Amino acid sequence: MGVTVTQQYIVGEFSALISTLDPGPGGWLARAVHALRSRVESAPPGALPALAAEAATLADMICWAMLEQGDTAAFARHAAAGALLYEFAVSANLLP
Repeated sequence: MGVTVTQQYIVGEFSALISTLDPGPGGWLARAVHALRSRVESAPPGALPALAAEAATLADMICWAMLEQGDTAAFARHAAAGALLYEFAVSANLLP
């Protein structure tokens, strides 16, 4: 059975929102964002809730990293991106 348009939309939007978490070139956080996007784009629908939880955790880690670097502008940008990602995941019933 094929993937429905709604599932395609959820995966596409979820992937796009994850891309907004990218902390910049290089580093393990950037690699983690890229790897998570790839996993989301190829995951079966049943795996998306666990990946949404992982994305929320990754967003939190990136925010802490930006604070540790003293980059308050990047922190604010990533906190906003993480909030959008979380709101989408809740709306899509990927997170409670």
